[in-house]
Amino acid sequence: MITSLKKVESNKKNALKSTGPKTVKGKNVVKWNALKHGLLSAEVVIDKGDGVEDKTEFKKMFSQLREDLHSVGILEEMLVERIAICYWRLRRVIRCENGEIRRGVDNIIWDSATNKYEKFQFDRKYIELDEQRNNIQKTSYGINYLIEELDEIKALIEEVGYISEDIKKKLIKNFGTDVMSLTVSCLFIQKLTEHYDQETESNLEIDKKPLPEKSKKLLLNVINDKEKKLKAMKDALKENETNELDSNWESLYLPSKEAVDKIIRYETTIERQLYRAITQLERLQSKRKFDFGFVS
Repeated sequence: MITSLKKVESNKKNALKSTGPKTVKGKNVVKWNALKHGLLSAEVVIDKGDGVEDKTEFKKMFSQLREDLHSVGILEEMLVERIAICYWRLRRVIRCENGEIRRGVDNIIWDSATNKYEKFQFDRKYIELDEQRNNIQKTSYGINYLIEELDEIKALIEEVGYISEDIKKKLIKNFGTDVMSLTVSCLFIQKLTEHYDQETESNLEIDKKPLPEKSKKLLLNVINDKEKKLKAMKDALKENETNELDSNWESLYLPSKEAVDKIIRYETTIERQLYRAITQLERLQSKRKFDFGFVS
């Protein structure tokens, strides 16, 4: 169908009267029209998987840049798009840096806890040896273990009324037989109330008889005193371990040298692209303004 010249002129006049959509819904529909040329924009935003990004957020940023930079025409819009993409990628640099720091901190927490626990398990396995018995008392894990052993020893004493062979073995295993050890103190208290001969004393044999209530109470008091000291040691060790962990955290608030080098190289590349796009846009807009002024 052939359109008449009069109809064409009428359409032109009507088009001049149009001011575009007036409703919020209409404006939302058309405000992204310019992005139809944004071929790169469609790829820069990650929209699948665990690292998904907010495509709407990118579009809003792009739109704001277009308004701020007053882009005219497809070429200028392509440069604005390039600027938006560079900015979006620079945001990933910060996220990458945060991720490297978090990974370092998370690893040190896990490694520290794992190493201490594995060391404790080894020392407990060979606790009859003096070195391992001493090591047990150097960590909160070890002290907590000794406290639990004392609780069990107290319960057994309350049940049988004296230091049985099983209790004696527990004392020797966990606290040794040094002159100042808990083992020697407990056996000494028990011996005070026993009737034995010199041969029995030399062999550290014990009678299988309940202790008098007073002696039993004295024995439990000695064990309770030891437990209180261990609890105080545990609190002090726990504080030291926490301070040590905090210091290690603070030392990791910078990524590793390898990560820093990678981040800097990537960031430098993106910044060069950003500054190049800004420079090209400024030149293009200056030329456009000059040409427009010259023509007018």
